[in-house]
Amino acid sequence: MRKLYCILLVLLPALVQAQSKVNAPTTIWPELQVSYGVGEEGLLFLRNGYRINTDSRFNDLRESGIGSNFERVELSLGYEHMLSDHWRGGAILRYAAEDYPKTLFYSLFLRHNGQVKGLYFNKQLLFEYVDQEDYDSFGRFRLSAELGKRLPLGSKFITPSINYEAMMRSNLGKAYDGLIKERTIDRTRLRLSLNYEVTEKLRVNPYFMRQTDYYYVLVPPVYNEQGQLQEDGYTTKRNRITPVVGLELKYTINRTPETASITY
Repeated sequence: MRKLYCILLVLLPALVQAQSKVNAPTTIWPELQVSYGVGEEGLLFLRNGYRINTDSRFNDLRESGIGSNFERVELSLGYEHMLSDHWRGGAILRYAAEDYPKTLFYSLFLRHNGQVKGLYFNKQLLFEYVDQEDYDSFGRFRLSAELGKRLPLGSKFITPSINYEAMMRSNLGKAYDGLIKERTIDRTRLRLSLNYEVTEKLRVNPYFMRQTDYYYVLVPPVYNEQGQLQEDGYTTKRNRITPVVGLELKYTINRTPETASITY
């Protein structure tokens, strides 16, 4: 499994290259998370995340009030279970509210933690069923790998890490009826994090992430003033790159967090 992820990390950037790029405005993602240990091997967690666009035109969750400052608000409830020393699995229910559409995500995940030259090496496969308002439901496979190291800083600990995630959309066996076909890998995320352990149970995790959406666009034909065709229309690949600045505050009740956990 380790070899598979190493190959994936090397090849994916080349496989998803497109013909043109679009730079989107930077977004800010603050998030709060509370985790609670259940028995010896279970962990229940609750997350509340927000997305704020630096271009205020996109912050349209509500026409007025507090919601008018957000592009999106998410609430997640999840459970993680330790299957062995190196394997963990679990499920997440996530609700995302935007101006349009509202979306429910039903997710199952499997994680494996190992070591590479003194670094922890976490791998994760997550499948989510996406139920979106007024749209056909679809599935998405999310494959990620993370390298990091927990380091002492005085009496505290910091954990720098790098994470790469690729998302592959699935129509769940249904025939595709769109005008433009979809890319096999429709989104990737490259993330640099620095997790600071304020106490044994409280962590502050600032990060920077580059999110890239991959899709096809239809370029229309060009006609002159007399209505004569000058250039044929065509379909081309496009990358939409969104810089993300995030800050996570995480608190764990009756359990010391571990780098192997999805909640760390």
